[in-house]
Amino acid sequence: MGSEGEEDELLSKALEALLRVPLCDRCLGRLFANLGRGLSNAERGRSIKILLSMVLHSRAKAGDEEARSCILKLAKNACYPFTELARSYSRHENKETGERCAPCAICNNVLDRFISEAALIAAQKLGSLESKSFVVGVKSGSDIELREQNLAMDLGIEHWESVSRELKREVGKRIQLLTGIQPDFKHYDAVVLLDLDSLSVNVQPQPLYILGNYVKLGRFISQMEWVGEGGVKYYELSIEESCRKVTRIYNAEELKLHAAGREDADARMLGSGRPLVLELKVPRRRAVNLKVAEVEASTPPWVIIKLSSYVPYRVVQEIKERTSPKVYRVIAYSPLGLTKDDLNTLERKFKDIEIRQRTPRRVLRRRADIERVRRVYAVKGRTLGKYTCEILIHCEGGLYVKELVHGDEGRTSPSFSEVLGKELHVLYLDVLTYCSDKVTGNC
Repeated sequence: MGSEGEEDELLSKALEALLRVPLCDRCLGRLFANLGRGLSNAERGRSIKILLSMVLHSRAKAGDEEARSCILKLAKNACYPFTELARSYSRHENKETGERCAPCAICNNVLDRFISEAALIAAQKLGSLESKSFVVGVKSGSDIELREQNLAMDLGIEHWESVSRELKREVGKRIQLLTGIQPDFKHYDAVVLLDLDSLSVNVQPQPLYILGNYVKLGRFISQMEWVGEGGVKYYELSIEESCRKVTRIYNAEELKLHAAGREDADARMLGSGRPLVLELKVPRRRAVNLKVAEVEASTPPWVIIKLSSYVPYRVVQEIKERTSPKVYRVIAYSPLGLTKDDLNTLERKFKDIEIRQRTPRRVLRRRADIERVRRVYAVKGRTLGKYTCEILIHCEGGLYVKELVHGDEGRTSPSFSEVLGKELHVLYLDVLTYCSDKVTGNC
């Protein structure tokens, strides 16, 4: 086609593209998606074709044979409105408009139908999953995406957008129209995943996170299920197993327990309990009353679960990084006997003091041998008999309390046993409460 130097660059690129390969309205419009506002790509592509047909028709009427030749070529590659013009130039054209149109070289004329069907399928699945928000994703590297990218790069077109971006937008808008569910790119209940190669739609429920606390009123209950060789369980019950029961009412595939640290299996967790987040994977129900869920998760009288709110994923990391001060209660025994003066000594010596601890021998098989420094803020004790006492310990999170008492053969220093010069043993250990701030007075 000839040019007098005034030809619009957009029309020139559009003509070059359509003469090279057949393109549907949507795929042509996407090549120029960043030009114009308020138009869908299908509207943009059709508008370009209409304007281009008018320009070519004007030039053909003026005797431009190259323009006439382009119209005949575009009747196959661009369809309407070029098919209408082509009939006036060739008696051999069929009467049915677009009957000889070639399929789109990028999408093979599947995009319009796929967008409608994908939105309908996704809307139905989102409704059954009780989703209140969603996001649309597209599997990358499809043949359509690659063909589009190659064409845009070959033609040097800078204003195009990817088919993935268009699908996310168009399918998302139709889902919202069908369901009233809002897309949310930060906090979404489900991912609508589109596959352009298989033309399939998969709706993936996102994990559900529930914030709460657990209270452990019995001893020899581990936090996580602990199974040894041969499938033998070390403890009959665990917090994880108790909480796992909620998968039934959420119709979820799996539960993962995230807790703010852990106590020994033989220690009770009292007071308001230890913070936790329950992660439910692939939940097919989401609108569950938390009061119902916490009853399901509890195993009275030994394990009580308290659930407070649904939370975003970031709270999981916050829980894991939490090292709140705690108050412990220890019932200790010394074969050499314990006096009130001994306990007064502990109260005086262990007031706001740093404790250095090597990894305890009892956990060396599964943890690195390193030295930790933790602080004891205060202790308070009373004798229970000639050989036993009760000691309350207010300390920094992460302190090995049993080792603070008996010293672990010198791996913890100072220890109660080291300061008193007496052998001490922990009979019972309880976590009484979490503390929000450090307190150096009485526990």
